Amino acid sequence: MKMKMNSLYKLIFVFPIILILSIACINSNNAINFDLSLYQPNINTFQTKDITKDAYILNFWFPSCGPCAKELPHIEKLNNEFGNEIEIIGIQMIGIDNINDGLKFAQKLNLSYKLGYNPDNSTIKKYKINSFPTTIFASKSNNNFIIWDGYIGYDDLLNNTKNILKGTNDK
Repeated sequence: MKMKMNSLYKLIFVFPIILILSIACINSNNAINFDLSLYQPNINTFQTKDITKDAYILNFWFPSCGPCAKELPHIEKLNNEFGNEIEIIGIQMIGIDNINDGLKFAQKLNLSYKLGYNPDNSTIKKYKINSFPTTIFASKSNNNFIIWDGYIGYDDLLNNTKNILKGTNDK
């Protein structure tokens, strides 16, 4: 019985603390910093400083991830509708799938937003992304972040985009 209580205590009290600390790690940086190699042939690398819009979305994915494959067309649709207001960057995890797999997959789905990777997954490691897909909605001006862990349907994608844009337009 005592062992079950210890496990229950850890689950109830320790997990939320770990979650809060991991979110605080992201929030403490003012912006999410990364340096990616892009699939786009006319742009070799892309860094945080290259983001030209106040609001941006980072989507962490990999080609053989079923939920990732399901949501990427939603992100493309969002890019087509809001690409003038928000910058969207897809970051592929390298490991299960390689760089070529990511490029072919992006081409197959006709994805037009910025897509890239770190050969060593440094951005994914830095922000402790451990489930895929994960989507981060961010605003540079007000340091606002929304983190969505797991598959995100179009309605939730749209609502979170509008919320992050609303925060940037309030300034």
